[in-house]
Amino acid sequence: MSMDAEAARIGQALDLLIARDSEIGERAKLRVAKIYGPTATSSLGTYDFSDSFAKRDQVSRRGDWVHRNWLRPIRFLYRHIPKPIRFAIKKLFA
Repeated sequence: MSMDAEAARIGQALDLLIARDSEIGERAKLRVAKIYGPTATSSLGTYDFSDSFAKRDQVSRRGDWVHRNWLRPIRFLYRHIPKPIRFAIKKLFA
């Protein structure tokens, strides 16, 4: 195969990929418009962030039970067991 034929084949493949990418992009835009309305530019277009709170407030919440002192020995043991056993435990509780 000559270099010109190879370059033409690669160019044709790239053109097909570009066309496919624009087709998928148009379908995604239609899907977002269907779900979130015609004025939304993304799935976050209509989301309101006003009730979000700062990271320091998130950390201070009582939901952070992972870093409590009573869990430290369990975390230590879990981190020092062999990986296959650790992955099996993780799979079991996932």
